[in-house]
Amino acid sequence: MIAAYVELPSLLLLIGVMGFNLSQRQHLKHGEQKRLASLYTAIIFLFLHVGLLLISRFFSPPLADWMLIPLALLVGFLFWLGRRRIFLFRRSCAHCGAKLPIQTTLYYDDNLCSPCRDKNRPEVKDIGGPLDKDDSEAENREDDESSDPLINPPKHNLLENVPRDVHDFDWEAWRPTETAVLCYVFKDGQVLLIHKKRGLGRGKINAPGGRIEDGETPVQTAVRELEEEVGITPLSPFEVAHLSFVFTNGYSLKGHVFFARDFEGSVIETDEAVPIWTPVGDIPYGRMWEDDRLWLPRTIEGAFIEARFIFDGDTMVSHHINEKPRS
Repeated sequence: MIAAYVELPSLLLLIGVMGFNLSQRQHLKHGEQKRLASLYTAIIFLFLHVGLLLISRFFSPPLADWMLIPLALLVGFLFWLGRRRIFLFRRSCAHCGAKLPIQTTLYYDDNLCSPCRDKNRPEVKDIGGPLDKDDSEAENREDDESSDPLINPPKHNLLENVPRDVHDFDWEAWRPTETAVLCYVFKDGQVLLIHKKRGLGRGKINAPGGRIEDGETPVQTAVRELEEEVGITPLSPFEVAHLSFVFTNGYSLKGHVFFARDFEGSVIETDEAVPIWTPVGDIPYGRMWEDDRLWLPRTIEGAFIEARFIFDGDTMVSHHINEKPRS
């Protein structure tokens, strides 16, 4: 009976994947997405092994051998359903195509070689003028801090005694300090992200976006911010999520998230952002805000998300997510 012969190999595969998953714990800062991929794979191998055990125990030849066909189809279907979360490991750089070290392939979500990773890090540039380099860098640093609400929050609508659990916060009476948008542009299997140079989330990877100005609608802000940050105009952006953020320093933010499937213009780097085209299956969640990995994959799969988060600095301490079909 074939099932009895493949029980041991399936068990060894399961043990091997779980062992690899444990080794990934040392690389959570830059490899959380791939750790989840190995965990999903282990769950599927566990399902396979249990299926083989049931077939070998409760079915006799030749029926037992025939039962392997639906089991194999079901396992293949599970891999297909989770393909965007599982098949993240690449042997070549996502930007330049250079061969990657095995360490990068296994433990780094961005699938970038060292030169490309360094290139995508924002740099502090000399702004010229009468200041020397040290004074220029100090001025840039002060400008960054003044525009970062986690360091220098606006004075209006600041909260006091923020709880560390979303269920203990009075969301009905809440008025956000600011309202902002994000807009993800998709094209040919890739999504446009940015490496932020300043403001909230400086140094992280995110989508283009920014605060809503007086008299603007959220979709108007999405168009304006993409034109200012990366030089393109998104075509027919549509809303996919409402996100509510409260920070323990009293700052809070209401976010509208948009997707666009096409754009006009050419992508450029600006003083605010370094644009990065990334395959949808290789989004570098390990270099983004912690909440992104919880809601962004669901919106990509077609859901509309309403989520609430509490952050202490850039660390997420509590969250609640509602998901519904997108019309």
